[in-house]
Amino acid sequence: MPQPPVRTESQRRGRTLAPATTQAKTPWDAAVNHFLSEGRRRNLTAATLENYDWYLRGVRIEAFRADCGVEEPGDLTAALLQRFETELMEAGLGAGTVHTFHTVIQNFIRFCRREGYEADPDVLEVSGPRRAQREPETFSQEEEERLFAALKSRPRDEMMLRFMLRTGLRLQEVCNATVDDIVDTPQGAYVRVRQGKGRKDRAVPLDTPLEPLSAKLARYIAKVRPRDTKQRALFLTQRKDGADYAPLTPHAIQTLMKRLTADTGVHVNPHKFRHTFATRALGAGVDVMALQKALGHTTLAMVSRYVHYQKDDLLDAWRQRRD
Repeated sequence: MPQPPVRTESQRRGRTLAPATTQAKTPWDAAVNHFLSEGRRRNLTAATLENYDWYLRGVRIEAFRADCGVEEPGDLTAALLQRFETELMEAGLGAGTVHTFHTVIQNFIRFCRREGYEADPDVLEVSGPRRAQREPETFSQEEEERLFAALKSRPRDEMMLRFMLRTGLRLQEVCNATVDDIVDTPQGAYVRVRQGKGRKDRAVPLDTPLEPLSAKLARYIAKVRPRDTKQRALFLTQRKDGADYAPLTPHAIQTLMKRLTADTGVHVNPHKFRHTFATRALGAGVDVMALQKALGHTTLAMVSRYVHYQKDDLLDAWRQRRD
């Protein structure tokens, strides 16, 4: 049996794992199945596992593997990973998407080496593409007014988007929210987010001095949301052919947002609501650690991207320094 290679300095520092003592040739699909099975054991969300599956077995990587003869994890070399990422960039994919491919593939190769599958350690030394540092896209006040003016005759959609704008919930979290998750206490009302990203529960306040959302939600539940249903989801589809209502899906909400973009000229996407919520919360003086909890981020580093000056704030600060 060949001796394992000498560990590099980066490996000694923990950037990569030591090679397994035994390595077996394993088809790519079989290794991916094992990787996903381990993810289920670790209680990763279904959405996370679905994303992993797409990045490791979707049409883009399948076409590349077929062209380059990558039939097993061990067939993927550092040079091939770099070539794949270059092709993705040349095909017009954003740096963020290509970086996600990079991260998922490296996590997969790291798993393969840990499990004793043949895999090239040099793949783990490849640096990912640099991502542009841009401020998160947010809604201006004028855009918000145009958006909700277009939804005046659609109370469910209006309430749902107000809910997203005032809570910063992720798309899947909005679909998972139920009427039982709207909690009113003497200290204030909040929405209980059950098993959000990372399997973490959290609470997000509903009321601010500018907008008491809990009162609007109560009216929506009492007067707009269908009562003749066994469903507990906060936002429901229309009834079809006498069947019961069903919870709205992320795909349905994304379709709604595409139509709103076409109707209003305002660029609408799920992350823009979350970014607007976070940016406004910091602007109103909300503590960064409290915002971290409300957003469901694991680290403050994820929140730091919202800590930025708006254009007018920067100009004011510059004038004050000059004066």
